[in-house]
Amino acid sequence: MAHRLASLITLACLAACSQGGSYERKPVAKVFEEDDRSPAKGSGYCNRCNFDVFEGHRCGLTSPCALCKREVGSRHMHEITWACDRDELVMARQHICNDAKTCATCRGDKEARLGSLGCERCHRHIPPSRVQGITSYCQTCNQEVGANHIHGKTAFCMSCLREAASGHKCDATRLCTSHAAEHAVDHECGETEYCPKCHREAGTAHVHGKTEWCARCRSEKEWPHHNH
Repeated sequence: MAHRLASLITLACLAACSQGGSYERKPVAKVFEEDDRSPAKGSGYCNRCNFDVFEGHRCGLTSPCALCKREVGSRHMHEITWACDRDELVMARQHICNDAKTCATCRGDKEARLGSLGCERCHRHIPPSRVQGITSYCQTCNQEVGANHIHGKTAFCMSCLREAASGHKCDATRLCTSHAAEHAVDHECGETEYCPKCHREAGTAHVHGKTEWCARCRSEKEWPHHNH
């Protein structure tokens, strides 16, 4: 009898926990899958633009990128990576590339001025290990976008180098792809929202300057909060 009662109590606790932690997640339409960001499968000559283009070309809006092997829009960005095999340190630099064929940084011929970079730890000069594009052209939005782009809701932030939604604050918020909104690092979906005045996540009972969100208690507590 006691064993059966303990089993019933355990099942009741599990049911209560599952109900309390559930919340509605609205799916969002994502643009780029890996196949969409991969190099184009075909190319040809555009009689209107008078140069070779890749599939998906739009006259006056896109141009071919020789490095990414696909059509790109204005403010297309590339990233250069240097990796030190001694200290396992990876350094990266980004720049806007209008034409990879003539860009002194991206072109692959001997005249390219892309040189070695001093390691920040051992100060050895290391050659570049990879040059790649970090933005892609979205035909729906007619702009260069990054990974996790959502049509009509996000845009590429040139400072943070990632997609951002409305209300984005550089170095303070990041995109939550579950519901296409900007939040702080300690965001909990369905429980917290970003407070632009306090510059952090806040619960439903948040009071500016008086309460703070406690991730352990999962509720707003008076500041300073020490005992959980």
